[in-house]
Amino acid sequence: MDIYSVLQVVAGLAFFLYGMSVMSSSLEKMAGGSLELTLKKVTSNKLLSFLLGVLITVAIQSSSGVMVMLVGLVNSNIIEFKDTLAIILGSNVGTTITGWILTLTGIESSGFSIMSVLNPKFFTPILALVGVVMRMAAKKEKQKDLGTIFIGFAVLMYGMTFMSDSMKLMANEPWFANILVMFTNPILAVLVATVFTAVIQSSAAAIGIIEAFALSGQITLGMAIPLILGANIGTCVTGLISAIGVAKNAKRVSVLQVVVNCVGALAVLAVLLFVKNLSILQGTASHVQVAMVHTVFNILVTIVAFALEPVIIKVVKSIVKDDPGDLPKILIDERLLAQPSIAVNECMGNTMVMGMMAQEEIEKAIGLITDYDENVYNQIVENEDVLDWYEDQLDTYLVKLSKIALSDEASTSVSKMLHVITDFERIGDHALNIADLAKKYHEQNSRFSERAMKEINALSTAVREILSFAIDSFNANDLASAAQVEPLEEAIDVLTDDMMDAHVDRLVKGECTIELGFMLSELINNCERVSDHCSNIAVCVIEVSDDEYYTHQYLNDVKHESDAFKALYKYYLDKYSLKRIQ
Repeated sequence: MDIYSVLQVVAGLAFFLYGMSVMSSSLEKMAGGSLELTLKKVTSNKLLSFLLGVLITVAIQSSSGVMVMLVGLVNSNIIEFKDTLAIILGSNVGTTITGWILTLTGIESSGFSIMSVLNPKFFTPILALVGVVMRMAAKKEKQKDLGTIFIGFAVLMYGMTFMSDSMKLMANEPWFANILVMFTNPILAVLVATVFTAVIQSSAAAIGIIEAFALSGQITLGMAIPLILGANIGTCVTGLISAIGVAKNAKRVSVLQVVVNCVGALAVLAVLLFVKNLSILQGTASHVQVAMVHTVFNILVTIVAFALEPVIIKVVKSIVKDDPGDLPKILIDERLLAQPSIAVNECMGNTMVMGMMAQEEIEKAIGLITDYDENVYNQIVENEDVLDWYEDQLDTYLVKLSKIALSDEASTSVSKMLHVITDFERIGDHALNIADLAKKYHEQNSRFSERAMKEINALSTAVREILSFAIDSFNANDLASAAQVEPLEEAIDVLTDDMMDAHVDRLVKGECTIELGFMLSELINNCERVSDHCSNIAVCVIEVSDDEYYTHQYLNDVKHESDAFKALYKYYLDKYSLKRIQ
């Protein structure tokens, strides 16, 4: 036995898998969350969903990655189970593109020609060199990622070439021929390919090895087809693993892939066993035929699955039945951490929801002061618990996300979210405090003086305005809105001081009671704290956008050196002055 040839095959497989992993992760990183955003928009259209399944698989070079993504998205209630079939079928077809790319390793030509340029032995070293130069010299993150993709692709193609060349050397070895004899049994060939693909968790790698076998000239088409079928079955294992511990609908996604791939493969296997003696199946298989069979098989499965979609969905639901005691809903599935850009986008969307919920709670709480409604009060109490849950879920998830290699843009987003979710939750707390004061004010049938109510209305308007600026600045990364916050926050501080002085004056004149004074003081304090949290949010948007986060330094600089700040401060000071209010 030529142990050196065997080690060459193993080394080639190692290079292939590593190159695939590097290229896949970098492609996904470059793609960002745009694919996922598009995915959510087109799921209702089967054709667009199918095409997007193809696109995503080609973009990230991993059908397994698409399955993990789908399980996570369904488990997070982002897309519905019934909309995943077209994406899965598109992913199955998309993964065949890799097989066609790998056929380039079989190109042979003498001298310099167009065909020789397409041979990986010609362009792989060039790609590797360009990739290394880009990694070392590029300043932008996306350029570095592109360089990594070139390096990964070069390593992948080098591994494929290594395997092919090694198998050609082993082709005449008796022991190698004995191994290939096993593949003359279609059922055994399917089982071997299924197990192998399940172990390496890459159908593309399995197809690459089958193509390498074909390049050795030692397998027939009748031997290659069962191996291809096994690769299609084995790739389902990743989806099954990712479905452990998820809700029923998410489990159905992985079962759906198993049903489609396994039934399709077993149907073709049954036909193959019936016609196995056909002369065309006895001829030597080429690497191009392997890629062709892989593509044709998945296209045929797609056509049949689309035709039988209602039946397939019904079968899957009968296998994974609804369970009243299903797992509780989670905010964002941890499986999406495998696609960081998607996870960042989902966190951002939920953080925006949290901010808008906090803003709505303040609006409702302030409204209770003049128009008390017990139902609205109960909603505020319930939503405060929801905000607490959001903050807990997002904080835990974002900490995990921050430990993953992210693009500069994604890292900036994670940093912003980690800073603001606590402020959003605290604003919810202050909304509840204001609601409690309104409830107490209503139950005691208390009445503020006309002057005090004018001041409270002015403060309420200012709080609504500053909160609107803060939320808009975060949601749209609007630096102009963020710049409005700090001057307004300073003006609110002056307004609250003046309100307390005015209250003392009314108290001395007997126009107000001590108990109402406590209520007013609490209301002012909560409104002032809301404006402080709005300041934190705006400063975070500005500073993180500048790739910095030095709050005290920023506030000191802007207050003492910015003419724009001084002009806005003067404007808001006049707008909310007690003289104008009265």
